Amino acid sequence: MKTTIGVIAPHDSLQLIMYVAKEFDNITFVPYPYEQLTEVSDILTKHRYEVDQWFFSGVLNYTYALENDLISEKEGAYPPLHGASFFGILLEAQLASNKVYREVSIDTIESEEFDKILSYYQLDSLTYYNHPFDREKSSDKLVEFHSQLYEEGKTEVAITSIKYVYRKLKERSIPVFRVTPSYLSIKMIIQYLEERAQSNLYRNSQVAVIGCRIEMDPDHLEELYYSFKTKYQELDVRRQLFSIAEKTNGSVMQMGDGLFFIFTTRGELSNESEADLFNLIDDIRAQTNLKVKVSIGFGETVLQAEQHVRMGFRHVKDYKKPMILIVDDDQSISLKEQKDQIAYQTTDIGQAWQDKLKDANLSPGVVSKILAYVKQYGRESFSSQDLSRWLKSTERNGRRILSEMERVGIVEQAGETQSGERGRPRKVYQFLPFS
Repeated sequence: MKTTIGVIAPHDSLQLIMYVAKEFDNITFVPYPYEQLTEVSDILTKHRYEVDQWFFSGVLNYTYALENDLISEKEGAYPPLHGASFFGILLEAQLASNKVYREVSIDTIESEEFDKILSYYQLDSLTYYNHPFDREKSSDKLVEFHSQLYEEGKTEVAITSIKYVYRKLKERSIPVFRVTPSYLSIKMIIQYLEERAQSNLYRNSQVAVIGCRIEMDPDHLEELYYSFKTKYQELDVRRQLFSIAEKTNGSVMQMGDGLFFIFTTRGELSNESEADLFNLIDDIRAQTNLKVKVSIGFGETVLQAEQHVRMGFRHVKDYKKPMILIVDDDQSISLKEQKDQIAYQTTDIGQAWQDKLKDANLSPGVVSKILAYVKQYGRESFSSQDLSRWLKSTERNGRRILSEMERVGIVEQAGETQSGERGRPRKVYQFLPFS
């Protein structure tokens, strides 16, 4: 599957990044240029779910996106500035001015790395004043940092990585040059983002087995086994497990007395399916006073995932709160604790869509929830059956929701798909771009 990377950068930096991007024929790059930093918010609000990973031109726009909860750390990265970038721009400055600069002010590059490079190349005669990136300080303070040093005669030239600072220093007639990430740095980050995107795709396709084991009281095991109450309780457990299996596109198998497995894939698991498992543990405890152990195993094969489930059962202890033990494909073990509730951020859909939904018999939260599932499963299109499963509703209600979203211009029909059953093909839809 071809990876799609969105590139967020000012126009000048975007040209450099896209130049390097030409080497990667197997990746689709979508450029998103901007002039003002605040435009990054609009870009990510409208297009966040349209790409696999985000390439940011620098630490400033990347940090802005993180601080405003526009992306998570797993969704993007930026190329770091190394000493090679600084020396490249310093050479450019000296050639352009026909002058050897010995006193400079810089920002964004870490002082420790800079000192190592100066020491390695024995450039002790070069005096520099550095202002490493600080997310708490504004770009205007960086402008003052460079300006004050130049006006006091301590520096001959300023080197910055931030376009705003570069423009402001130019307006003050201060010699300034803009440093950009090196060719190698850009290339390495593109490779990193592609590997991360492919890794996410691979992980979502891994086999997942959910194991649920009801711990019987050994002193009353025979009595429990033959009682109608126990049989009814087991049927109720099976009913809840079938509900979870339906939501995760899985299948349920009873492996023994009180032991059930659900076979599915990693990409089908969600916070909601985990919440259903926690509810199952709570219900069984409340109705029967029996203990329930839940273990989830991942693997490249069904056998490996099943072995990891059984490994999880061996490590599950008795906890006061409901816990789910997870054994990953590398046999690393982690515990998940029950959360009070699962929230979906309605702000993700953007103001334009919220305005459209004012005329629809539909809440922004429902649309936001559907968006979350579409992103998690990597789905470009979806049907009313998908919605009914995701929203724990009927397919009729799923058709109603799709009809409303199509009416107000949020989704459009993308074709039809045959379900494999008798009857007419199902219509599938896709989200329109944010506008």
